[in-house]
Amino acid sequence: MDPTAPSLPHDDVHRLLTGMYDDYLGGDRAAIDARLAEDVTIFDSASDALVTGLEELAALRGRRTDAAAEPSAPAWTENALTVEDLRVREVGGVLVATWWLRVDGTDARGVSVSPELSRNTAVLQRGTDGALRILHLHEDVRQEAGPVG
Repeated sequence: MDPTAPSLPHDDVHRLLTGMYDDYLGGDRAAIDARLAEDVTIFDSASDALVTGLEELAALRGRRTDAAAEPSAPAWTENALTVEDLRVREVGGVLVATWWLRVDGTDARGVSVSPELSRNTAVLQRGTDGALRILHLHEDVRQEAGPVG
């Protein structure tokens, strides 16, 4: 492969997504937000309402933090997020990406739980600065994490 050749959209999207999920695990909200358009729209798996823009995303994050502190919250910790079956196609100047996200974790005793699986769709576009950013993200949890067996 020619290292000077432009990378394929699939590779660019894969790097963006895996970087974003690494930032999530590392708690780096600013780095995540840098991968999103200012006016991003998100159907988040934790909220019925459409999230519009980074301010609404920050508010959703605050509600998630509050919910995680409740005694009824699931007692498991995410420790790996893996992009699987990524497909990318270009449509009219934007990229449409679909993938499965596997979220592995452990319970309070350090025992692995069955993974959470969600299917995701994103619309991405390059900004005037050349950076690829997510314009819209839709998450759909298909299998909740839980005890193994």
